Amino acid sequence: MTSPVASPRSAFPLWITGVCVAIVIYASLQPFTGWTALAPNTRFFLWQPGQRWMPRDFSFNFFAYVPLGFALAASLPSSWPAARRVGVSCFCASLLALTLETAQMWLPTRYASTFDVLANAAGALAGAVITVALLAFTPVVSWIERIRTALVVPGASGDLQLVLLAVWLLAQTNPAIPLFAATFHPGQQAAYEPAVIVVEFAQTAAALIGIGLFTDLTMRKRWLGGIALVGVVSAAAVIKTAAAQAVLTPVAWEEWLRPGHALGLAGGAFALMMLFWLPRRAKSVLAGIAMLTGVLVTLLLPDFIGAKAPLSIFSWSYGHLLHLNGLTHTIIILWPFVATTVLLWRFVALPSADKGDTGAPPTILE
Repeated sequence: MTSPVASPRSAFPLWITGVCVAIVIYASLQPFTGWTALAPNTRFFLWQPGQRWMPRDFSFNFFAYVPLGFALAASLPSSWPAARRVGVSCFCASLLALTLETAQMWLPTRYASTFDVLANAAGALAGAVITVALLAFTPVVSWIERIRTALVVPGASGDLQLVLLAVWLLAQTNPAIPLFAATFHPGQQAAYEPAVIVVEFAQTAAALIGIGLFTDLTMRKRWLGGIALVGVVSAAAVIKTAAAQAVLTPVAWEEWLRPGHALGLAGGAFALMMLFWLPRRAKSVLAGIAMLTGVLVTLLLPDFIGAKAPLSIFSWSYGHLLHLNGLTHTIIILWPFVATTVLLWRFVALPSADKGDTGAPPTILE
């Protein structure tokens, strides 16, 4: 039986670990430009005196490494003692944090800090301890195994699809990127121009169709696809709304849902009601086309690739929002290509994956 957390046969914790490492590296070394040589006699950052400690930075670095510690501990052999799993997870995460902070010494736009490493190590430790504690409750683990088996498509690609859904939801934490869109908040100046409405309609509708079909193809049974889609879209809307109300100015929040996006949501929802009934292989191809269209259509917008969220729409000081903008923007651009590859590999390259798409609910839920 496959387990998303504890079973060594599950790829879920490995996928989570890979995503966490990639996100941490990106967030730590962005923008990856401007590398400069160190001044002569520069001390290693661990030995530099007078380093500043700020509660907000410490909290950010702490919580950024909690998922990594969680995933690392879940990836290690279940036969290992709890203390060993926690220790190895914390060591690996701390080594990564130390390496990245060291690299920041050559980036003038970043600040290498001992407190950041300590916060990262503490976050990884907390995540690893939480994992070990959860895995000690075998009834809970068994329940997760049964739910995973009953609801989600099997195999390593099924685990990856779950991870990709989580990554997509993570990108919704940036309120400067409209719901289901791939561009930053452009303001309301040209919102009612026909060309802008058409582009935003096409982008939003295609993105909604893509994430809708992807969610449906992640579920084992067709009848679960609609339920899962409502859950994913609702979660994305709640996340986006909470983030927008927290960090956007009132004016930006009021202008958040533009006419093109609203029409795109309606058009995409109508199309999904018909596309849900297609075979899995056809849905996987259409999902890929829709997801790629949602990104490529934005090339019609000027300066899309270099787009940045304007400072004026935020009510908070930019700070870590700068790195959040870059991270989420990159995720939304790359995500459709990765998701399309996974769907085509599973449902087109592997013919057996298209079988069993029935409307009958699984036994466990009866």
